[in-house]
Amino acid sequence: MLDIIIKNGCIVDGTGNPSYKKDLGIKDGKILKIENNIEEEALEIIDAKGLVVSPGFIDVHSHNDLVPFMDDNIKKLKLMQGVTTELVGQCGLGVIPCIEEENDIWKNYIRGVVGDPGLKWNFPNVDKYIDQITSKGLKNNVSILISHGAIRTSVMEFENRIATKEEVNAMCIIADNAMKSGAFGMSIGLQYIPGIFSGKEELIEICKVIAKYDGIVMVHLRNHDDTITNALDEMIYIAQHSKVRLHISHLRSYNSKELGCDAKSLMGYIDKAVNKGIKITFDEHLYLSGSTLMTQLLPPWITAGGSYEMTKRLENKETLLKLKEELASYKTHYAGWDNYSLITGWDNILITSVKRDENLKYLGKTIGNIAKELGMDELDFALKLLIKEKFGVAIVTLNVFSEEDTIKLIQHPLQMVGSDSIPAGNPHPRLYGNYPLFIGKFVRDKKVLSLEEAVYKISYLPAKTLGLRDVGEIELGKTADIVLFDLNKVKGFENYFEPTKAPVGVKYVILNGKIAVRDSVVCNDCYGKAYRRSFLEMEAY
Repeated sequence: MLDIIIKNGCIVDGTGNPSYKKDLGIKDGKILKIENNIEEEALEIIDAKGLVVSPGFIDVHSHNDLVPFMDDNIKKLKLMQGVTTELVGQCGLGVIPCIEEENDIWKNYIRGVVGDPGLKWNFPNVDKYIDQITSKGLKNNVSILISHGAIRTSVMEFENRIATKEEVNAMCIIADNAMKSGAFGMSIGLQYIPGIFSGKEELIEICKVIAKYDGIVMVHLRNHDDTITNALDEMIYIAQHSKVRLHISHLRSYNSKELGCDAKSLMGYIDKAVNKGIKITFDEHLYLSGSTLMTQLLPPWITAGGSYEMTKRLENKETLLKLKEELASYKTHYAGWDNYSLITGWDNILITSVKRDENLKYLGKTIGNIAKELGMDELDFALKLLIKEKFGVAIVTLNVFSEEDTIKLIQHPLQMVGSDSIPAGNPHPRLYGNYPLFIGKFVRDKKVLSLEEAVYKISYLPAKTLGLRDVGEIELGKTADIVLFDLNKVKGFENYFEPTKAPVGVKYVILNGKIAVRDSVVCNDCYGKAYRRSFLEMEAY
């Protein structure tokens, strides 16, 4: 007897091949049969008439590191979109390694990205992290990147200097142990503390460790403004000299005549790297607004050294005057910093995450509007809020990207889709609807990609790139991670003032052979697991 039979569906297998009509038989968590008409008995038969049957979606860029410790309303959000596996620890802002009694400076800094579940988390290594998240129960599968920012902070805190040889060696040891424990690679955040202080030699040496295990390095580039090509040159150089597989996170520049770079130029850099023999891929989320830490409004000479040093600088009148002059000028450029106050304007910087009760009233409002209500200068208000919150504030930058550029980038064969989901405060809507938006808007409505091309970008391609051997494809013997959705109805929403609106059109999700979403309702049980990447297995892949 089979566990589940899916009948009458349109199968899109993930490989990019044409869709076809067949039944699927599932047993013991695996796809056991793919036949025209399966007549066996089964514990459950799903009639998929009118539905697309595809591999479970793989989110290659998620900040949901701490979601297993949050309430069920947050835990279920990826399954509602059809995501069965996500890769956490992104942008150099991950939670491993973090020792509870030593790394409060790091925890407070990343709170606006990974969220605050209200617990004393302590993840000195990958093993401890996996033990703790699995003990909580996982709604979907989780794979892990070690975070360069957390590594560097654990070795040298937020110091604004080049690492010594001994410090680089210490970081390499941490990275090596993480890879041996099953990390899929490392993320780097060159626009965030402390990655912004890192030099090429430090990054090359640590990337060599990742390359030794054929892991991947995913990077938030040093800049996304009109100097983004310099940032790409830097990472291509590092990839060349370390031989590491390189992935560029959210490869987009801004919709700004003065401070942006068009998609054609960006894709040219990707193609040039490929021609040099570099293994390179990239991802996009699909929204026209971005999300980041509010400290990114400030240039690096302000943010160096952590919250105590930042506060001292911002209380100095001469420093504040210099800061205001720099933020008002299009000529101000720093490696590792983009001038959001000019790129998008104060009226388009939306506050999404704070911790103190007296500041909750600012959630869902822009800095420009709040400053007008209070009769204050916009920067003065922003700095006051940052200091009160110990700099742990998250923002959404509204209307900062071009849809024309987005369309061009998602058509590139090396592009994948990542949610860049941030489970903090009043969140960006991509936490709720990134994948239904991708299929509904760009496949069904705008016909930018075929259905087969789109499913390939969110299943088989990321699985192959990351080294997830048994998922990402509907094929005999593969793990039964499967999504059933209605192509005519699937939809995600892009409303930044009501960001928590649930997507529609995802009818069933089967996770590790179990029904995890039934009739668009997430089931109570936890069927997810934590993946460890095996280097020895990958040699034969």
